Amino acid sequence: MRRISIVAVLLVGIAFVSCKKEKKIEAIEPLEEVIEFQEPKADAVGSDIVLGVSNFLKNAFLTEADLKVMTDTDRQFKLYAIDLNGDGKKEIFVSLTGTYFCGSGGCTTLLLGSDYKLITKFTVMQGAIFVEPTVENDWKVLTVKSDGEWKSLVYANGTYPSNPSVVEKAKYDAPSGHAEVVFDQEQKLDVYEF
Repeated sequence: MRRISIVAVLLVGIAFVSCKKEKKIEAIEPLEEVIEFQEPKADAVGSDIVLGVSNFLKNAFLTEADLKVMTDTDRQFKLYAIDLNGDGKKEIFVSLTGTYFCGSGGCTTLLLGSDYKLITKFTVMQGAIFVEPTVENDWKVLTVKSDGEWKSLVYANGTYPSNPSVVEKAKYDAPSGHAEVVFDQEQKLDVYEF
């Protein structure tokens, strides 16, 4: 009987030691980490548009003196492309960030044509831009909030009004429910550098 007890203890000991060895082996084995390469997601703004806007900012919009004093934060922008005049080509809203382009009244926002030529430089933009389905002078009407009031920006003579704060209050109390929202805080738009 004593022999069976000793054998049982030996078997339990061997089982215990072999379990420990298995765990050690598992811990020693190299971990294989699978890293998948993912293609960049295709979005509404293609890399050619980003490059075109970046070139416009560095070569046509800003001077060398501007570029020398700007911080890395000042050299960032967001994009939103939308066809405003029904010609099948998208115009490009460019939201500039950083203290170089923003003040207490808002930030500078640019509207470029599909050829990267400036249509409008909005000087004191705050919040989102609402692109209404309403068309005047063959271009969509923009609704923005300025100084706590809704303003209606109508395209005329090759541009939109550049300073919403000097535009008369809109005849309506809010944008239509059918407007496309540009630069809404809830949109997760990519930030690009130039």
